[in-house]
Amino acid sequence: MRLTIAGWIEALLFAGTVLMFISGDCGWVMVYAVAMALAASIVTCCVSRKHFTVACSGCEGLHQVGDRVTVRLTFTAEGFCVLPFITVNGRFLGQEFTARTSLIGRSGSVEIALRARECCLSRMDIDEIVLRDALGAVYLQSPVRPEAAEVAVLPRVVEYTGPEVPPSLLPSDDDEETAGSVLTGGMPGYEHRGYVPGDPLRRINYKLSAKKGTLLVRKDDNVPAESTDIVISPGSDGSCAEQAFALAGRLTSAGGTARVICCGSSFTAGFSSLPQLREWLAFRDLSASGEISGSRSAAVARTVVTIASGTVTVS
Repeated sequence: MRLTIAGWIEALLFAGTVLMFISGDCGWVMVYAVAMALAASIVTCCVSRKHFTVACSGCEGLHQVGDRVTVRLTFTAEGFCVLPFITVNGRFLGQEFTARTSLIGRSGSVEIALRARECCLSRMDIDEIVLRDALGAVYLQSPVRPEAAEVAVLPRVVEYTGPEVPPSLLPSDDDEETAGSVLTGGMPGYEHRGYVPGDPLRRINYKLSAKKGTLLVRKDDNVPAESTDIVISPGSDGSCAEQAFALAGRLTSAGGTARVICCGSSFTAGFSSLPQLREWLAFRDLSASGEISGSRSAAVARTVVTIASGTVTVS
């Protein structure tokens, strides 16, 4: 039963009418009953306000765009807790939701099922948990919140629709290389130096690195080296991540490499590592911000492609 303020006034007026014009004893009994029920309902709700916990479950693993994702909120009582009406308002997968449940006994739960509309990482944000007593007299805001639930949604495989970007021009791994040696015919071989974060992976001499026990990179100024940075701007939507993945696929299929930068971290991909790049993008929170720190190789000329909502810029 849910009564408004007008309903409670009406109930008290009826009890007063019985008290004055029909039966004094019955009227007082009704007044006392209404008052005691109201007091018990309010006190029970106030005492139970913090005597429970909330946990999220059911959103593990990777999902596809269009999948129906179900998250279960489980309310567990700690001590005395009777909450007949619980309303949860929040946002999840870019959509607002309202869920209702009750906690009478040890536990209660409610499922929230929404369809994933776009890719990348989505967190459940609980705006408020509203508790109402059994008679509807008071509404209380609960400070209890669950740990943030996260859902990773894979980007779709789409066609790249932005401006043309030249593929990375990198030396071939098939070249015979030595450290300071002389190749057949008297031509000098590649010189090498230590690996610096940002160096193209295709310039690493893996055979020589295995022998020396450290990563060594070809140092050949006569061979042009060019790399492409694909930057996803903070605050972008899922379509930007899909365009970044599509561009990385186009560049790597031509034999180059691409470094995708998003949310303060980066992933350097070749054609064989595109599946790993797709999963990496699924766990990026596009609302986060951050910058890539660390040194870059001066021997590499970089093309920077910045992808934001509705725009693609090549510089």
